[in-house]
Amino acid sequence: MPERTDKPLVNVPKVARLARLSVDPEDAERLADELSSILDYAERLSSLNLDEVEPLAHAADLDAPLAEDRSADELPHEELERNSPAMDGRFIEVPKVLGGGGGA
Repeated sequence: MPERTDKPLVNVPKVARLARLSVDPEDAERLADELSSILDYAERLSSLNLDEVEPLAHAADLDAPLAEDRSADELPHEELERNSPAMDGRFIEVPKVLGGGGGA
């Protein structure tokens, strides 16, 4: 891809604020160049004639068989306890996955 010679038109502080990202001011010019390159490439892609191209649901043509959905008996509580990393009374303790929503 050819190097850009003009000044990028991407407003990095605004994009960062909308994406709720923290960006160091000294990185802003480099990021503006990178974002401009991405947008230029997307513009080039949008100019392609794709009339004869079939849409895809997935990039790879997968033919994965699905398991039959059927109910099964519950595990006995003792077996569940034996296979669990930690228990809190009758409940399985699991690591926290979701944060408090603080963001960047």
